[in-house]
Amino acid sequence: MPALIKPGDLIIHILNVGHGDAIIVGLPARNEDERTYGLVDCYKGTKVMKYMNKLYENKTKKRLEFICATHPHGDHISGIEMFIRNSDYCPREFWDSGFRHASGTYRDILIALLEKQVKMIRVSSGMEWYFGKLRITALSPSVVLRNQYVTYGVDMNNASIVLRLEHHDENVLLLRSRQYDKEHPDTPEEERAAGNSVVILAGDAEFDAWAQISSEYPKLETSAVFQGPLVKKMLSLLNCHIIKVAHHGSKHSAPLDMYEKMSPSLAVISCKKTPGTLTVGTKSVPRDRFPHLSAINALEECKAEILTTDGSYESQTWPDRTLKGPNSDHPGTIMIVVSPGGKPRWVKLCDDRDSVPPTIPTTV
Repeated sequence: MPALIKPGDLIIHILNVGHGDAIIVGLPARNEDERTYGLVDCYKGTKVMKYMNKLYENKTKKRLEFICATHPHGDHISGIEMFIRNSDYCPREFWDSGFRHASGTYRDILIALLEKQVKMIRVSSGMEWYFGKLRITALSPSVVLRNQYVTYGVDMNNASIVLRLEHHDENVLLLRSRQYDKEHPDTPEEERAAGNSVVILAGDAEFDAWAQISSEYPKLETSAVFQGPLVKKMLSLLNCHIIKVAHHGSKHSAPLDMYEKMSPSLAVISCKKTPGTLTVGTKSVPRDRFPHLSAINALEECKAEILTTDGSYESQTWPDRTLKGPNSDHPGTIMIVVSPGGKPRWVKLCDDRDSVPPTIPTTV
């Protein structure tokens, strides 16, 4: 049965905007009138603005805590300037990957930031932000890669900001300080349990970025010897429940071993089905570029449920001819609710690429 969305829940809206990304993050609050938002990428800004207005319907106070541009490709940033210049939604902070793209769209964003005097933060892996019980950690871009940007030694997708959102059932600052508290020490079990409430938003990160992430956030092992055999406990810092798949599910989006480390229960792909061809000998063979079969196979092998904003995956059939997603084989925004310390739950709405859904659910 669907559960009521509470003010203290983290809500993530992965909008159906076609071949692009637009993610609205509803930050936990004490009451619904105090809920503020963050925006991670913004394609089809007019739709995103209408959706945001619907979220704030009948509320007088509106606020964006941050806008994060994961990287400056047009299908991620084309709608950002309108939010910076909007008196209701001008953000407190702008999170930038540091890749200086020579496009007019990106330049217009920088000019708007200067004119509106918005604080810009150049993001690197390991940076953290705290919103009560929510901790947001940047997993990428690595400084190692970022220092290559000026020579264009790293392509723009691998410059992407990757965010890890972790929603605890107590204030994160107090939880982290417990490692110094002899009466309530931090335990690996608490860290592992937190994986239930973790969402990773992967931008367009590709293999170079994932290699650095894997190196900087390794799987850890603790051991202790009592009177018996050696006891080993594994802790994966990349464990998550939800992954917003990188680069629209392209063949470069993430290797299988990364999905195995993350072990997601749900993988969301923001995409518009794009057919292509592959030349084999003298024949042209149809091939879907987004989402790519290699990405789909890796996620299926990890037993993740897959949702696509265009419905392309869910409308396919298994070998026995049953639908892969009988309840979601249509286009729509994916709405994810994460209660403090709990496992996420989700629903797929029924909006097309240009319009907003008639209602946004209050239960999921």
